[in-house]
Order: sequence, then structure tokens, then C-alpha cells
Amino acid sequence: MKILKKSFAFILVLAMGVLMVGCGKKEVSTKDWPTDSLTIICPWAVGGLADQVNRAMSEYGKEAFGQPLLADNILGSGGAVALTQYIEEKPNGNKLIFGGEGSFAIAPLTSEVAYKFDDFIPVINIYSSTFVLSANPNINVNSIETLEEYFKQGNTIKVGTNGTASSEALQCAALLNEMGITYTIIPYEGANEALTAAISGEVDFAVTHASLAKEFVKSGDINPVVAFDEKKLVDEVYNLDCVADYGYDTWMTNICAVFMRAGTEQAIVDKTYDALKSILENENFLDSADNMGVTIDIMSGEEVQKYIESCVGKAKKYAELVE
Repeated sequence: MKILKKSFAFILVLAMGVLMVGCGKKEVSTKDWPTDSLTIICPWAVGGLADQVNRAMSEYGKEAFGQPLLADNILGSGGAVALTQYIEEKPNGNKLIFGGEGSFAIAPLTSEVAYKFDDFIPVINIYSSTFVLSANPNINVNSIETLEEYFKQGNTIKVGTNGTASSEALQCAALLNEMGITYTIIPYEGANEALTAAISGEVDFAVTHASLAKEFVKSGDINPVVAFDEKKLVDEVYNLDCVADYGYDTWMTNICAVFMRAGTEQAIVDKTYDALKSILENENFLDSADNMGVTIDIMSGEEVQKYIESCVGKAKKYAELVE
């Protein structure tokens, strides 16, 4: 009887220990998330438009999430390296990532990528941007007409873009193919680096964000040639024709959205959307965005999903033009 009592007591203690260990491994509830700092990964160059916005947003993380919001960069292959690494993250994690139409509608068509759109959940769009083809001022190209004349004179057309699997690279390639212009795409780690290369004369042309090139247009360090849009680009700096003015449909609005790992609980996605939306509507942040020339364009995850899906058809059409 004493042996049985001792055995029972041992089993009871063992069971309690197992329960305590199990309790120790209990996952954090949705209500408590996040319990640690968050990181938004920018897959593009330091100093680029997305990077600048990411760092500006990070200043308001503590207020929005109750935890610090960190900005990080992982570079390579126009964003494919970061997005591929990100699918190793588990759902409900503390890492988020930027992406856009180039990441999901274009990259899979132009190169082999290890990730799929289904690996991600779109949370919120941050900004939308028009791409502009710009030229080094020394070559005296400032319009579609002068671009055509420059090519007819036997000049080599070298265009710097953010990688080769980006929306700017594909749009530009499709446009030049439609125009019958022979060209070479020179990949860089970000639209800002491509712009710098054109300003320095390393390449003839660059495709970059209109907002990123604005100060260089004002100073005369770069000449805008054409906007990749269906309407003219007109503001205090630009008075620029768009590709649609010349009968070309080779344009796609660039978006920068935040994504989380597929499988993340909807309550956490909703919580993240609300927190990021509060940052994007913060007056101090909006002042910073205005100084950067960024057009904040809040869209829900569902709207981002629909937009990227709509870009797939266009991307396939452009890819056929390039081929």
C-alpha cells in the first residue's frame, strides 16, 4: 500500500510538472500581441523612397503598437532576396515586409522566385507613386521625340532601373520595345541608385519615382522624359507628358504595401492595419511625407489584393512585348 501511495504521488508530481512546462510554452494571445518590438523590412535600397518612408513610420511605432517599430533593409535581386527569406518567418510573428506590384505580378514572370503571393497577407498600402523616365542632361533628351532622335543618331540606350524584375524595368522595356528602340537594362539596388547613375553619366537614362527625382529636376541635374501613367504629370515641378499621350499602354502605378506571413490570425492583421493606419494619418508623419514628396495612399489589404491581381494581366502583356 505504501509503495502504491508513493507511486501515485510520483505520478501526480510528474503530471503537474508536465502541465507547468506546457503552460510555460503557451503562445501569446492575440489580445496581448505584440509583446516585443516589431520590424518592417524594406527589400530595397537604403536612402530610397520606401526606405525613407519606413524610417519615418518607425518614429511612431511605440505610440501605435505599444512597442518599438524598427526599420530594416535586406537587399538583393530587386527585392526577391528579402521576400524569399521572409517566407521562413512563422505566422503571428513580429516581422512585416514591404512589397508591391513588382514583387508579385512581375518578378515571377521575369525570373525564378521561391515565394508566391499566397505566402503573404496584404495588410495596408502605404503610398502610390508614378514612375518617370529621366535622362542625363548632357545628352539633351527631354521628351519622347528627342529620345527617338537620340536613338536614330546611333546612340546606345542604357537605362538604370531597380533590378530587372521590377515594375519600372518591365514598363520601360515594354515602352522601348513598342517604340522599336534597342536598349540595355542596367540593374541597381533601388530606384535611387539608378537615378544617381543617370545623374553621374554612368547610364544615359533611369526610371525612378517622380517624387525621388523632383529635387534633381528642379536643380537641372536630370531631365524628365515621360511619365509612366495614363495622365500627364503636372505639379509645381513637372509638366510632363505621359506614355498614354503617345498611344502606349505601358504604365502601371507603383504601390508600396505592408505584408505579413500567410496564416497570421485575422485579429492580428486587423490590429496591425489599425496601428499602421494611425501612423499614416498622424499629422507629424504626414508633414514628413510631404517633405519627401510622397503621396500617402491608404488602401485596405483587400484593395491591395485586388490591385496586384489586376496587375498580373498587364505584366503578362508587357512581358510578351519584351520577349
